[in-house]
Amino acid sequence: MEEAMLSDELPKFSDIRRYFCPYCAICRSKKTLITSHINSQHKEELEKAKVESQHEADLTLNDNTCEECGANFKKHAYLLQHMQSHSLECEAFGSQRKNSNMREASHLALMD
Repeated sequence: MEEAMLSDELPKFSDIRRYFCPYCAICRSKKTLITSHINSQHKEELEKAKVESQHEADLTLNDNTCEECGANFKKHAYLLQHMQSHSLECEAFGSQRKNSNMREASHLALMD
């Protein structure tokens, strides 16, 4: 019975290697080791992935473009916030854009 208790108390082996190469079956214990492996062994795949991610980033920039003034935004939320500024302009100055003198006069009137 004592032997059974001793085997339960012994620490179980755990594999500390947690970093896997996304291109092959290599596993390393430190992130720096797997990074250097990827940089030395998988340069072509790494460059191809970078080009694809840049292309995807360019597509998302085009999706978040203001239709009124053509401004580009990284996030859709920033575009929505920007669009509110256009709606405030329309409420304050009417649906047609006024000249800059009218804008300055209305801002000065609000300041008083």
